[in-house]
Amino acid sequence: MRCPKCGANIKKYQDRCPKCLTKIKQIENASFNQVKTAKAEFQPEKVVYSTVFPKDLSWKNTLLLCIFLGWMGAHYYYVKRYFKAICLSVMMFIFLLFNLPMVYLLEYGSAWIFTDFAIWVSTSNAYIISSVIGALAVIMWLCDILLLCFKRFKVPVVLEE
Repeated sequence: MRCPKCGANIKKYQDRCPKCLTKIKQIENASFNQVKTAKAEFQPEKVVYSTVFPKDLSWKNTLLLCIFLGWMGAHYYYVKRYFKAICLSVMMFIFLLFNLPMVYLLEYGSAWIFTDFAIWVSTSNAYIISSVIGALAVIMWLCDILLLCFKRFKVPVVLEE
């Protein structure tokens, strides 16, 4: 186990972190629900990121959201990590915006109303750039699935006093 405050390794027989002296009970009794109040009260120093899921946050729900809707960042919205959630959502939006017209154009030919847009996208660097952005988003999503499966995904918590 790693300490959420300092990142030091905590052995199974130890009852506190060897570096910052955080008690194991504080980590195990951490609260996810208090993150919003700590941020609202402008006390971000209370919020730490832990790989140990608190009792008021479901690991299974996070994993299911990541598997089925993770490509749009749903699991980040669920654990209140909004910056990463918005980044992943915007990356996938850009990918879909520039690549779906190409798929439709290739499938149905010139019968589509936005044929000029699709032709412009296919001949410009926008298609390549959006494909790279989409590939990065998919890699992030797959890494998050692995992190959740191996219990290395970090969630914000407030440690018990």
